[in-house]
Amino acid sequence: MLLNDLYTVEQPVREKNGNGFSVLIRLNPFHEVFRGHFPGDPVLPGVCFIQILKEILKNQLEKDLVFDNFSTIKFFSIVNPGVNGLLHFDVELKSTGNGGTSFNSAAYFESVVYCRLKGDFRIIIPGPRQSIDQA
Repeated sequence: MLLNDLYTVEQPVREKNGNGFSVLIRLNPFHEVFRGHFPGDPVLPGVCFIQILKEILKNQLEKDLVFDNFSTIKFFSIVNPGVNGLLHFDVELKSTGNGGTSFNSAAYFESVVYCRLKGDFRIIIPGPRQSIDQA
């Protein structure tokens, strides 16, 4: 998990209209990922947006989940944690009717939208583990 290492939650989750929520996070500009991406000019990698969204969803729903697909992943602006280390994540959720949930999310601060992510996920229901011989 990246929570409390790459980022911390600055404001508790704020519910929106019963089908969504918003959370404000602060990036840690000293995190190891910024040393390699890129030295002297740090940029939040796109895959980190996806992992942060997953962790936010997991914490909000209090359940483990897996993304089934992304219909949209768009990056609009670069996040340099030393310049713009605060990010709002707005998330809207809708049941897909087949046991899954669709999401529509945006990462932004003030008037700058950094990323939009849309897709589907499903809750992982823990079950008994199977050995390789049983599978």
